[in-house]
Amino acid sequence: MNNISRLQNVIDYIEEHLTDKIDYNELAKIMAVSEQSMQRIFVFITDMSLAEYIKRRRFSKAYEELRNTNVRVIDLAIKYQYESEISFSRAFKSIFNMTPSEAKKNKADFILFPVFQFNNRKEYLYKLQKVEKKQLYAYRTKDAKTKDDLLFRIRELYQDLRKQGLYKDIYESGMYGVTLKDENNEERYYVGSERDLGNAEKIEIEDGNYLVFDCGGDAQSDIAPLIMDIYTQFIKSTTIDIDEYYCFELYKDAKCYLYIKKK
Repeated sequence: MNNISRLQNVIDYIEEHLTDKIDYNELAKIMAVSEQSMQRIFVFITDMSLAEYIKRRRFSKAYEELRNTNVRVIDLAIKYQYESEISFSRAFKSIFNMTPSEAKKNKADFILFPVFQFNNRKEYLYKLQKVEKKQLYAYRTKDAKTKDDLLFRIRELYQDLRKQGLYKDIYESGMYGVTLKDENNEERYYVGSERDLGNAEKIEIEDGNYLVFDCGGDAQSDIAPLIMDIYTQFIKSTTIDIDEYYCFELYKDAKCYLYIKKK
């Protein structure tokens, strides 16, 4: 086993013991090196100290708990191995530039520092948003037999909409991209808007609470990396229970916003 594999085991151990007192000597045993060497390797690969990483993961979870539950600050302090509410609040503010009480009332984007993976993004910003049921008029992909085939069909659909002169009208009226499963549990991808497009199918977006991510732009080069990161990093980093199989995209003002439903 190489040092990278051992380091990943260290990351996994930390994640499983965030609410425990973490023994650095135990982490060194996992790495099969001395404690000093283990900390040097960690800094070299992650560009942060082991203590800083543990602190950020603990407070990332604490931040979500503050925003989503009625937990008391003192209870979070004890849970995440702080001796007092004061020391917990001081450390919390050093990361988020606000006190736990301010974070609980804050309506700004959530901030999540993810479980470390190689080539990982530093943090995620997202909002929790209530979405009412929406009826869309949409065009769908042709039947696809595999995931790769579906991706090809999606590209094909966008090309067809451009050729037919429909893409511009759909985009300017607020374009949605929605993946739904049919009666055979096969995935189909739809592109449409709330505007009646005449010969388009009618589909619905489910109401509920959604996590909303700003992809930064509306090109596939903006969207695909974020989707990959969400499914490989964010989902295992968050405390929020989400329905990873129900999501949609909203294209607006040259940006794409990804909505993933909260269970």
